[in-house]
Amino acid sequence: MNHWGLSKHPKRQAPLKCLVLIGIMVGMFLLLPSGCHPSGSSRREFRIVGYATAWSGRTREIPFDYLTHVHYAFLLPHPRGDGSLLPIQNPDKLKNLVATAHEHGVKVLIAVGGWNEGNDLGFETLAAHPESIRAFAANLTAFCDEYGLDGVDIDWEYPDPGESARNYGAMMRVLSQEMHARGRLLTAAVVGKGPLAEGVPDEVFGYVDYLGIMAYDGGEGPEHSPYEYAEGALDDWLGRGLPPEKAVLGIPFYGRPKWMEYRALVSLDPDAPQKDVVTVDGVPVHYNGIPTVQAKTRLALERAGGVMVWELAQDATGEASLLKAIYRTAREVP
Repeated sequence: MNHWGLSKHPKRQAPLKCLVLIGIMVGMFLLLPSGCHPSGSSRREFRIVGYATAWSGRTREIPFDYLTHVHYAFLLPHPRGDGSLLPIQNPDKLKNLVATAHEHGVKVLIAVGGWNEGNDLGFETLAAHPESIRAFAANLTAFCDEYGLDGVDIDWEYPDPGESARNYGAMMRVLSQEMHARGRLLTAAVVGKGPLAEGVPDEVFGYVDYLGIMAYDGGEGPEHSPYEYAEGALDDWLGRGLPPEKAVLGIPFYGRPKWMEYRALVSLDPDAPQKDVVTVDGVPVHYNGIPTVQAKTRLALERAGGVMVWELAQDATGEASLLKAIYRTAREVP
C-alpha cells in the first residue's frame, strides 16, 4: 500500500494525487474476482448453507464463521391447509440462533416443511387455492417479522408432477412476490434426481434466490450420495435451465444404511474422515468423508453457486469436521 508523504506544495500536488488515486481504484476494480460483477460467480459469492434443527445441537456449537446461511428446521403448515402455521418448535433457540448468526454476518431462513413422515397434505391443500396461498404468504411474512428472519426456505417433500406441480408454482410465485418485496430471500429444497424433480416446474427458477439440491438419499449403501450422484443431479437441474448461480449442491453429514451421524462414525473409527464407508455391526455404512466433500465442493465451485449440508449437529469437530473442509476448499486460491 502506498504511503502519501507531506508535500511542500499541497495544492500543486493535489491533481497528481487525484489521478493516481483514480488509477489505483480502476486497477483494483479490474482485479476484483469476476463474481463481484452481477453477471459472474466467484468464491466471494459462494454460499455455504447449513441446516440447524430445533431438536439437535446447540447454537453456541455452530461454527458461524464457516457459513453464509443457516436454515432453521422446521416450521410446518397446518394440516388443514388453510395457510395457517403450526407453532414453531423451540422458539427460544430460534431467537438465539438469529441473534448469534447476525452477529457473524450470517443470514437465517426458516425452513418450512421437511420430510414430516412423508405427509405433505398441508402443502397439497393450501397450494390448491389462491386464498390459502395468500394466507400462507401473509403468515410467513408475519413469522419472519417476529423472529427477524432473512427469508423462507420451502421444503415441500414432494410436489407431484401435474396438478400438484402447477399449484407449487403458483404458491412459489406469490411467496416470491411477498418475500422479495420486503428484501427477503426465497429458497427451496428439491430432490436431487428422478421423476419427483418434475414436480418443480421450470418457472420456479425465476422465483427463487437459490435451490438446495438434495443430492443424497439416492439409495441405501453406496448409492446414498456418491460423487457421481452429485454430478448427475447438477447435470439434470442445470440441463433444465436452472442458472448455475442458483444451484446449491447438497451434501449429507450422515451415512446409510443405519442413518448414522458422521460424528458417530468418526467416534467408531478414527480413520473415518478419510474414507466413505465404515462397517458397523457387520454392516457397511456409506457416507461422505473429507476427500469426497472436498471434491464435491470443487464441483460446486466450478458448476454451481454453493453447497448445502444436512445437518450441522451431525458434523465432527476439529480437523475431522466436514464443514471446515468445505470452508477451506471453497477458499482455496485458484
